[in-house]
Amino acid sequence: MGRVAELGLLATMSHEATLIYSESLLRQAVFAFWRRSVGVGFFVALLVAALSLGVLVAQGQASWIVAVLAALLVLGIAYATAVYLAHYRNSLRKFREMDKPQATFRADESSFTMSSDIGTTTLQWSVVKELWQFPTVWLLLYSKAQFSTLPLACLSPETQDFILQRVRAAGGKVAG
Repeated sequence: MGRVAELGLLATMSHEATLIYSESLLRQAVFAFWRRSVGVGFFVALLVAALSLGVLVAQGQASWIVAVLAALLVLGIAYATAVYLAHYRNSLRKFREMDKPQATFRADESSFTMSSDIGTTTLQWSVVKELWQFPTVWLLLYSKAQFSTLPLACLSPETQDFILQRVRAAGGKVAG
């Protein structure tokens, strides 16, 4: 086979992996998503509000600012908790629907398919807005609130490189 034909064959090769999930892995994935999506700045703002509230209460202040700071603190904590719980419960619900906690991941130049015993989906690489890389999982983000979890231990280095290449080529961002 000529070099050009060999390169063409390599370019059309697909990658396949069996993704194995566990509750522990899903907890890690959701926590990583939550921590990055809510952001450090949010927690710094909550800390500043809490410290300000503490100082005002210690000084005996009972103004409308105390009430606003208290409300902001409660709403901020409720928001952060709701984001985590919504994603965690959704992930666990899908996990528990599976007879076997695994999925098959197939990727080629134009699309990728994830299939398990509860369903199959094929998506174009262009739907991946971002790829978030963490030590044990990668998250393929389709929007600010939707993502798929790829257990890193299940992906060969070649498949990891291919995913990175396809996400970037389709215009997605990669964040490490």
